[in-house]
Amino acid sequence: MNTKKLTVTLLLLSARMTFAEPLIKKEEKPVVNQTTEETQKNNAELEKYYAKLKYPPGFYEGAFLISFMGGGTLAPSGSFISHEKNYDSSLQYKVVTKEVGQEYYPQGSVPNNQAGLYFKPTYTPGVASQFDFEYGWKEKIGLGFTVMQNSMNAKRQDVIPGLSYYKEFVDPVPRERTIYRGNSMSFLATYHPVPRNFFDPYLVARAGVVSFTGEAHSGLTHDRFVYSNQITSGIGSIVGAGAGLNIYLGRYFGIKAEVDYYREFLKADQFSMRTLNSYQAMIGVFVNLSNVQYRLEQY
Repeated sequence: MNTKKLTVTLLLLSARMTFAEPLIKKEEKPVVNQTTEETQKNNAELEKYYAKLKYPPGFYEGAFLISFMGGGTLAPSGSFISHEKNYDSSLQYKVVTKEVGQEYYPQGSVPNNQAGLYFKPTYTPGVASQFDFEYGWKEKIGLGFTVMQNSMNAKRQDVIPGLSYYKEFVDPVPRERTIYRGNSMSFLATYHPVPRNFFDPYLVARAGVVSFTGEAHSGLTHDRFVYSNQITSGIGSIVGAGAGLNIYLGRYFGIKAEVDYYREFLKADQFSMRTLNSYQAMIGVFVNLSNVQYRLEQY
């Protein structure tokens, strides 16, 4: 009797365990799946949140800004300009005293007892353009390089080269000339005191090299052996400092304005060393490629 009871008990326990096992597995499976889905959702929210912190509007470590600006050159000065103005003064004296020929005027238009016809020269700064490439090396410090072009024009009379070997002939009326056109490439360093902000003021310093063309004279009087006043082999160095403001219109782009002072040290076949100083006021736009790249990765 005891043997039968023991056998029946064992069979009941075995059957209960057999049916209970799939039930346990069936109940555990949804719990595991639910936990995994919630974890993935929470991780996605955290990644999205921290991404916004990592790529905010404003300047920060790892930002990569590309900008384009255009504007004008203000108050040019230096020995390059002063030498050309001194040349004009010397030429004016020679025109007024009729040391140069003006026989192309109608006979009698300039009586012998009157001074020669001379027109006052004017110097006009040209348009400047600038590309900046800046990388956020530190939280407040950026490094990069700048490509810039600027020019200067003059409307003035000059001795006509080639026709003036035996006797100098001056232009009858002033002609428009580009006396300087420079292309420079320089390294830049910036300081952003208020990073991660829509309004991003900064200070900038630049130093690099410049190549240039234009017109210049080796001396204060015309060289009769010269057939052109065109500058050849123009090269030099450039340094500058300035201040600017980036205004972010979102996380990806914005507008900017900048004011700079530049000093150039120039030399060419026509002269050994002359300086050119100028201020520049520029305005333009910029793009933060770091945020643009992150935006594209989300799609």
